[in-house]
Amino acid sequence: MLPSSSPTSLLYPRSPPPGVTGWEPGRFLPHQALGMEVTMVPGKGPSFPEPLREEQDLQRLRDPTTVASELGYVFQAITLTRQRLAGRVPLIGFAGAPWTLMTYMVEGGGSSTMAQAKRWLYQRPQASHQLLRILTDALVPYLVGQVAAGAQALQLFESHAGHLGPQLFSKFALPYIRDVAKRVKAGLQEAGLAPVPMIIFAKDGHFALEELAQAGYEVVGLDWTVAPEKARDCVGKTVTLQGNLDPCALYASEEEIGQLVQEMLNDFGPRRYIANLGHGLYPDMDPEHVGAFVDAVHKHSRLLRQN
Repeated sequence: MLPSSSPTSLLYPRSPPPGVTGWEPGRFLPHQALGMEVTMVPGKGPSFPEPLREEQDLQRLRDPTTVASELGYVFQAITLTRQRLAGRVPLIGFAGAPWTLMTYMVEGGGSSTMAQAKRWLYQRPQASHQLLRILTDALVPYLVGQVAAGAQALQLFESHAGHLGPQLFSKFALPYIRDVAKRVKAGLQEAGLAPVPMIIFAKDGHFALEELAQAGYEVVGLDWTVAPEKARDCVGKTVTLQGNLDPCALYASEEEIGQLVQEMLNDFGPRRYIANLGHGLYPDMDPEHVGAFVDAVHKHSRLLRQN
């Protein structure tokens, strides 16, 4: 069990299938609401039996403005979870970002290269933008609906940012990341809802940290390949950073985990920083070591504040 003071992230799985990392079933809910079939294959993970292969396949997708009405059961689950938490920890809602969602729709599942999705970017740029707009249109009411149901923060995962270089990222990912933030904030205001912190995490997107810091999010998440001091230089002093311990550090002894956490916190400093792992947990990790990580964060955070 994690200590009660750790944040709760909405709809995370107990563990991913073997060999699958960064897996969250909640990421695929917009796909299903758009009319695509998604199955979870043992040992493989998410699979799309009928992926998008041609431009005309976009006509199979449902109207993205109906997504919120299709996902009422998700919002009910959020409300119930918020009630059961009774204020003990914050409830974080999330979704995959448009490019990451697109990769699954085109690839038909996970991929080490994203070659089919990137083929679309080069050979079908207009259709790619059309699909990315559809996904953005679906994400905005989905995220606003999560807040209306009780989520107290939102995180957008661009898990496949690293498959794009700076040019493709600037053209096919960043504009939609910005649009999601802008439209969600406007949607919350229109609905009479208080604003919530928004977090953007673009795995292996270190080349775009400066741009992400100006994309309309209060927090920029970092993976473990980014040095804290370099990240701070890129984003400036007004954006909060989140991260970035290597998840595999949890295979170390509890004592070493404590030492690594102390080093991480010292590197980031006490201001505008949220301690976290640099990516997701793996299914064979010892829950006691996860707890040791959280305990070490609390312990060394207190010491930093005292000093």
